[in-house]
Amino acid sequence: MDEDDLLRRPTGSSNYGPAGLQNIRRNFPQRGRARSQSLNPKRFAGQLAANEIQNRTPRNRASHFKEPKPKQLFLRECRNHNISEQMGSTNMTTSKNRQDRAQRDDNKIRRMGFLTLEALVKSDVKDILANLNAKKEGFLNLLQSPIDRADVHVLIMELLSKICESSFHQLKLTVLLDVCNSQFIGNFKNYLLDLPYVENKSANNKYWKNEIEFWKNFIMFCESIIVMSPTTALTKCRSLIDGSSKCCLEGLRDRHNFTLPEEYSMKLIQLRESLTAHEKDKTAKEERKLVVGKEEQEPPENFRDLSVVPCREDLIEDRPYLRENLISGSYRNVEHYLDVQFRLLREDCFGPLRGGILQFMRDPTKMKYDNIRVYHNVKFVESYISPQKIGSVVEVDDNTKKRFKKMNWSYSKRFIYGTLLLFTKDKCNTFIVATTIEQNIKYLENGKIPVSIFHQFDVGDNLYGNQKYTMFESEVYFEPYYHILRALQDPTFPEHLAMKKYVVDVDPEPAHPAYLQVDKTYNVKISFSKRIKFNVLDYNTWPSSDDLGFNQSQYEAYKTALTREFALIQGPPGTGKTFLGIKIAQTLLTNINKPGCVLLLVCFTNHALDQFLEGLIPVTDSIVRIGGQSRNEALQQFNLSQLRNKSRNGLSNAHRLFRKQKNELESNILELKAAQYEIDFINESIISYTSMAKYVPECSHLEELYKTTLKSGKDPLSLWLFENLVYDFKEPITKEGQAEDFLNTEFMENRNQVILDDFEVDSNMLSNSNIKKAFSLKIAKSQLIYSIQQYLNTDLNCALKRNLHFHIVALRAKIKRFTEMKSYDLLGIRTTPVDLRNLRNLPMVDRWLLYFRWTKIITDKLKEDIRPLQESVLNSNTAYEESRTLLDVELLQKVKVIGMTTSGAARLRKLITVLASPVVIVEEAAEVLEQHIVTSLTKSCEHLILIGDHQQLRPSAANLRLAKHYSLEVSLFERMILNGVHSRRLSVQHRMRPRISALIVPHIYTELHDHPSVAHFPDVRGLTDNVFFFTHGYHEEVVEDSSSKTNKEEADLILGFANYIMQQGYQPQDVTILAAYSGQMFYLRKQRPLYAHLSKVKITVLDNYQGEESKIILLSLVRSNEQKNIGFLGSKNRICLALSRAKEGFYIFGNIDILKENSNLWTKIAETLENQGSLGTSIRLKCQNHPDQITTISSVKDFSKVPEGGCLLKCNYNLPCLHACPLVCHGYDPGHATIICPFQCERIICELDHVCPLMCREKCEPCKQKITKTLPCGHDMEIFCYLKPQDPSIKCLTTVSVILPECGHEVKKSCYMETRDVACPLPCGLRVQRCGHTCVRTCHVGDDPDHEVYICSKPCVKAKKGCTMDLEEGDRGDHQCRKQCYETCDDCNIKVLKKRSSCKHREHIACSKNVDETPCGKKCARTLPCGHFCMKKCFENCGDCKIKVKKVIPECGHEAEMACGARAARAQCGRPCERRLRCGHACRQRCRDACDAALCAELVPRHFDSPCGHRVQLPCNIYSAENGFPSHETLLKHCRAVCGAELVCEHICAGNCASCLHGRLHQPCKQLCKQMNICGHECEEPCNEVCPPCNKVCEMKCVHARCPLPCGSPCVSCKEQCTRACEHGRCSQLCGEQCSRAGCSRPCPLQLACGHACRGLCGERCPDICKICRPDDFPSDFLGDEFDDEALFVVLEDCGHIMEFEYMEHLMNLESEPITLHACSLCRKPIINTPRYKDLVNKRMKTDINPIKERVYGNVQKNLDTKNRLLQEILKFQTAHKNLLSDILYSDLKNAFIELKHFVLKYKKNNSLLQLNMHFLYLNILEMMANICKKFKTAKLTELQDDLVKNISLISGFMRGNVRKISQQQQMDIRNEIKRLDSIIQLSKLLSSQNYKISCVSDPKVNEAMEAAKEMVLGIGIYKEDNAINALKLFEDVIKASGIVTKTERDMIVRAIGAKAGQWYKCRNGHFYSINQCGGAMVVGKCIECKAPIGGTNHRLLEDNKHAPEIDNSKFPAWSEEANNMANFDFDDLW
Repeated sequence: MDEDDLLRRPTGSSNYGPAGLQNIRRNFPQRGRARSQSLNPKRFAGQLAANEIQNRTPRNRASHFKEPKPKQLFLRECRNHNISEQMGSTNMTTSKNRQDRAQRDDNKIRRMGFLTLEALVKSDVKDILANLNAKKEGFLNLLQSPIDRADVHVLIMELLSKICESSFHQLKLTVLLDVCNSQFIGNFKNYLLDLPYVENKSANNKYWKNEIEFWKNFIMFCESIIVMSPTTALTKCRSLIDGSSKCCLEGLRDRHNFTLPEEYSMKLIQLRESLTAHEKDKTAKEERKLVVGKEEQEPPENFRDLSVVPCREDLIEDRPYLRENLISGSYRNVEHYLDVQFRLLREDCFGPLRGGILQFMRDPTKMKYDNIRVYHNVKFVESYISPQKIGSVVEVDDNTKKRFKKMNWSYSKRFIYGTLLLFTKDKCNTFIVATTIEQNIKYLENGKIPVSIFHQFDVGDNLYGNQKYTMFESEVYFEPYYHILRALQDPTFPEHLAMKKYVVDVDPEPAHPAYLQVDKTYNVKISFSKRIKFNVLDYNTWPSSDDLGFNQSQYEAYKTALTREFALIQGPPGTGKTFLGIKIAQTLLTNINKPGCVLLLVCFTNHALDQFLEGLIPVTDSIVRIGGQSRNEALQQFNLSQLRNKSRNGLSNAHRLFRKQKNELESNILELKAAQYEIDFINESIISYTSMAKYVPECSHLEELYKTTLKSGKDPLSLWLFENLVYDFKEPITKEGQAEDFLNTEFMENRNQVILDDFEVDSNMLSNSNIKKAFSLKIAKSQLIYSIQQYLNTDLNCALKRNLHFHIVALRAKIKRFTEMKSYDLLGIRTTPVDLRNLRNLPMVDRWLLYFRWTKIITDKLKEDIRPLQESVLNSNTAYEESRTLLDVELLQKVKVIGMTTSGAARLRKLITVLASPVVIVEEAAEVLEQHIVTSLTKSCEHLILIGDHQQLRPSAANLRLAKHYSLEVSLFERMILNGVHSRRLSVQHRMRPRISALIVPHIYTELHDHPSVAHFPDVRGLTDNVFFFTHGYHEEVVEDSSSKTNKEEADLILGFANYIMQQGYQPQDVTILAAYSGQMFYLRKQRPLYAHLSKVKITVLDNYQGEESKIILLSLVRSNEQKNIGFLGSKNRICLALSRAKEGFYIFGNIDILKENSNLWTKIAETLENQGSLGTSIRLKCQNHPDQITTISSVKDFSKVPEGGCLLKCNYNLPCLHACPLVCHGYDPGHATIICPFQCERIICELDHVCPLMCREKCEPCKQKITKTLPCGHDMEIFCYLKPQDPSIKCLTTVSVILPECGHEVKKSCYMETRDVACPLPCGLRVQRCGHTCVRTCHVGDDPDHEVYICSKPCVKAKKGCTMDLEEGDRGDHQCRKQCYETCDDCNIKVLKKRSSCKHREHIACSKNVDETPCGKKCARTLPCGHFCMKKCFENCGDCKIKVKKVIPECGHEAEMACGARAARAQCGRPCERRLRCGHACRQRCRDACDAALCAELVPRHFDSPCGHRVQLPCNIYSAENGFPSHETLLKHCRAVCGAELVCEHICAGNCASCLHGRLHQPCKQLCKQMNICGHECEEPCNEVCPPCNKVCEMKCVHARCPLPCGSPCVSCKEQCTRACEHGRCSQLCGEQCSRAGCSRPCPLQLACGHACRGLCGERCPDICKICRPDDFPSDFLGDEFDDEALFVVLEDCGHIMEFEYMEHLMNLESEPITLHACSLCRKPIINTPRYKDLVNKRMKTDINPIKERVYGNVQKNLDTKNRLLQEILKFQTAHKNLLSDILYSDLKNAFIELKHFVLKYKKNNSLLQLNMHFLYLNILEMMANICKKFKTAKLTELQDDLVKNISLISGFMRGNVRKISQQQQMDIRNEIKRLDSIIQLSKLLSSQNYKISCVSDPKVNEAMEAAKEMVLGIGIYKEDNAINALKLFEDVIKASGIVTKTERDMIVRAIGAKAGQWYKCRNGHFYSINQCGGAMVVGKCIECKAPIGGTNHRLLEDNKHAPEIDNSKFPAWSEEANNMANFDFDDLW
């Protein structure tokens, strides 16, 4: 990772996780405490040295410092990103949450306290980052705050020093950069400059107690920041290191006699020099060309500057700078060593790739290239998001897809995780570099590959275009190279390099491990119960080799391993090196007492690692295996993933940090997936018009185009694109292919997952898309498949099948259209400029190209928004990995043994460093490249043991040139042996029989002895030879898509041979087939199912079998070709490996001739084989059962001679059943334990000589033939032969008679039954006493004989309970009980008439009830003393007569009507008062009221001049109250001058000056509306009411019936049969449908009553006209001319007029301008019911009029939904403004809200849509005023509060009186008043500003401007916004303020008026106005500002008026063709 990569992180991150993930704090200015300069004479010099950094503080920003710019993220509301560029190359990216949280957190979280900081400093190094993360916010606040306590600086420096010791570089870097970018650096510099001048040392006790420790910590901090981020050190800490520290040390030396120790002084000097050197390097950097290096040449650049990802220069340059791996002698230094190793490993990865690409560049037409696979025409098709990475999906071409489908990906290593891929589109001039994310088999089978691109953001946004790439797949597996190269480049790697003495310096002098003391004794177990102690460094005390169970070579190796810090043990095949390694590890674990990890075990293969760890389980259970590739069940419990699962709910800081990072990563991935989904689905869909209009305003022209014929629910954009589709009804319907749903699975199981093995993401949590679609290709295809399946269902009826056919054809047409047009877009064709006003005439291709251009606008915006999300996921992933490593450290810190592979060790280097294991054992060390081993070691390694054998497998280099010329394949193990480093070699092999070991001794090993036990191995069964080389001439083949080889004939021969060996009785684990090439291995596995005995036999490639063994090995060498090439079969190491795996039998198959020609070693081996007689072209098989039968095998066909592994003779072995074995001679199962006899059983199984009927292989059962036997009871019965008559299981079924003792009845029973168990079946027959019914049970003498508990289920014969009617049974009727006899009877509730005993009234009451229990409620009717009848109830007391009578009131003499029983008094007089008031005016009160002059409303004769300009007369009481001098406010309130203004409705305002608030808020108009409805009737409601649906009788009717609905409701079509018929044809449709035949146009054949011919039409009503008989009544045209004799006429049924036929045809088919019905030309009555034109009328009603009615007035469901939504909004308003509504100041606003709420809740009738929308408007105005109040409160204003409240109260009171409707005039008035409210707030802000308060005292212009502003804002007249804004701006300018006065008209208007989208228009002079209801113009009015004509008629706008989208961002007018055109698309709604 280069420096810039390390620095891409947020400033001030909130937790110490990944780069760029955490939240950042606001950049605070650096503030230090003021200090006296005079007290510090040297401080001035320090300040000069610090000038550079001081000038870069936010207070003096340099030009390169940019302020953070907020940018709203995709799918995140109210979240901002601050993206800031920091100093120089430090490019730090901020996170999306910090800006929103910074201010809030600063107030909530206090800074870290001293005791907390002190406790944190005491944490262990490995825990300190997790502990600090738990206190992160407090620590950040501490860094950003002034520090008052000097000891805090010391503690922070100590804390930073500990953090610098951590091995988690990314987390460490995050903390250090937070510190460097905080105020702490400035505060710390001041602390250092003041330190020498401190007098009171007790205030800084922590420093003075240990000065040297402080400076040591300071130096470590400075060193870390210079190493990890030199740019930050230069820009942030330069003055601290060069200036402040230097001045401080000089002052301490002079004033306190303190001198820094020399080693620290030198370190400081080196740090300053390194800063200077880095500064020079940055300015003097130049490009250098790679050259081939010699040892004496210096490298052209620092290897740490080289990229670990290949770039073009790496792939095109032919000779990079390289130096040979030094196999003899030492390296100059560590840098020399690392440079050589890094470049060699890098070239090993890049070199083969380079070679293949150069071959391709020279000849791009070849089919195959070395080391690479080439794929042409590859495309990036979509994004891909997995739990590990984000990336893209690559799709190969069709030919490659076919090959991919044939491949068995389960066994393939292609495209596994981390495979390197390169893409070029310009002939290798540029490359895109990527790796595969996972080997997703479902993707690969469909030709798709998920890839992750390096430097994704540099690729650009055109990745998913139609560009085709050439893809190169590297055959070199990139993943392990990447991790090891990164580890070698780590700047801190040299300090962690262990065993430098041996690895770099190659010092052969041995040394003891550092942990081993001289007197250290080891305790070793030498037998089952005996242990021995010895001094490990004193060989004289050691036990003997026999005691330890070792041979001499093992014994020497054991001693070397325990006593040498660098031990090498070479183990030739079979010598027990793994056994010895386990013994060594057991000894070390038993005797090293160290807390934490003792042993790190590193192996090259998973098999060796499992084998070694399993051997340690008996010693300790403190083992953890890291890695998920283990197949050993015994180690499953020791896997790290299991340990994580057990501690999943831990409470430590590390667990909390891990869970936090995991949740954050999951959240970011889900958010990114949701955002990416928005982009992906656009490519396969048509975006809905509403969604498109939000992003692309120009598409709004579509709405205008489709204004008149748009159906409800249709999308105009989809209609436009799918217009004029061609439907192919002839295309056959066949079963379509099934839809592939593999892409629905977001995260597939990753077989090679190496990063997030415990991370899962629930993809179902994705949020819904914000962009709606009108058409989806994917959904359409799925629906097509489903519809076809339904169509092919034979059970469907014809009608449904016809509809499905139509549906399928429509779907096919749409899919075809979309696919064709998408291909044009993919071809890159672009549309030419088009006329957006004429979109309907645009050719179809141009339409789609324009649409794709629009979609690109959306996708570009979404891609711009998605980039920060991608950064967040990448950064979150880094943080997650490091937090998981931190958790692993906590889990593993007490584990003794940790095992992992070499590639895992390189990847988890940070973890290894922290665990600090002192002992490292590397198994298979000779097979591993040196770079792999050194990256597995850390500085804590004190003891390294390498175990291996370099004479077997060596490391495998991908670049053969490096292996041959640069010694890359020389491992560290081999290099140390070649340089004489102390080693031991094992010399006794325990594996191979002597004939096998003779193949490698002495040809490969000169000294390798056989253990005596191997000489006694048994011979291989069924063969004459235990060792044999089968030589042949079968030719090899090259595997397709691979450089591997296969030899199919050889493979078939081996499989047949292996099958034969398995037939000899061997177990699967005894036989192994090894293939030299992977292609051969795959072929062997593929063919294995053809052989019955090979299902469990191991088949593997030779290189993977290192360290393993088997009884019998079958080796396939594969190579046999005309060129006589043998490849790596000539390698001595591989020959050694191949020949040393077998124990008892070894069989080689290959071409010995070409092997001998290419290798001397093979020649020697062939000679040995020939001497043994083990080489030939045929192999001999020997039958085990017939030893004289020898079968010779020369080809695979010969195995037919031994079909069962023996010979062709019959077996004839007697089976246990004495039948002969039916098989031919077989080698397996010699004892015939598993052979099944196929014959019939012949055994006698009973005394009667019956033969067993079963097969011989089945066990004989007892004889089951049936025979007759006499039972003990004397009866005969057929039973099984094997049963005896006395058997208790036999039951005699003979029927016998018996007398039952209890009841005496005679019954029949089976013989075997006991009499006591027989139940009597005869009926009981007794009568039940309590009810009289007969018992229905069978005889039950022993069970309830007296029927005490018997339940009688017969019908009840009693009357109902409580019945008072004494009726006989049968006459009871409804009084009869209807229940069963045993149930309780119901109360008798039959109503009967009963007479009361207390009065004469009768009453109907329930039969069982007493009528006197309830009071009588009838009228009394008794006569009172006054002569009137009593009007009370019968049960009430009589009296208090209420009859109205007239009485004279004594006090006033007036006659008044009152109750008869009431006393006459003045209080009841309602006549006018006849008295005079004290003012002299007559009292206008009622006589009963007291006279009060204060209520006198008579006008005084005096006139006053009102501010409104009128002369005003005041009421007497007001005049008196004002003492004759009324205020202006009083005059304005009582001005009764007629308003007279012309309203928008063109009526004259009937209000007066006061009621209309002087023109501000006009009173509602009360004149009749008279607006023409769509039905043609005038609205009769007043102007101030919402126009209801027309309630007149609907005039629609036909011959069958008339429409029953009111005129305003959509008509229901007639469903009767159509009556149109004549002799020329008949209509077959329903009356309300389109007729199947047009009206007949022929003359009517009938005659009139006068006998002349009818002049009407055939089938129509005959017109009553005759030109001959009544010429005066005969019709004429409009000019009075006569019609021709051939003219025909039509009778209009609606008005009776007779019209000429051709004229009517023209009239009825004419497209009328207004949307209305055609009318009679004579009387203008609408033509509705004339049968001939019913189709035209029905179409007009259906397509135009009914939709308009529904749109204007709604329907039941829509209105109900709208009302529910209104109620929700009301509740939402009440909740949101709860505090405001409870404020007494705004009680009028509250009352207005309550008025609306009560009105909506109490109005139970069906609300029209117009009325509901009016309520929404009302609520919107309240919302706007509430927000203005909230805005006033939030700004904490007090000025003009009374004025604001007063104006809000005026508006609120006005609205309360207009809750039903707010007219357009009133909307305009309210709009103006809301503008006034906003200006009041602005004026209040100006009056509250400090500038005004200062300047108003001294500057008279300020007061003048203030008064002018008040006059404009608070004046009594109509508010004039422009004047008010000008006055406010003048006032603002005078007081020198800014940013307060703004004009927010548009948003405020839209919000206040609540007009729906598209309802705003402007007149010809540009003034805005809105149209309510449906938004369509129905009347022409006048602009309220310029009086120009506005509006229109019949939903058509005036030509000089325009839609105003700038007001509400709408794309189309609310009433447009796009919203109403329903004729453009003929199909039913498909989606």
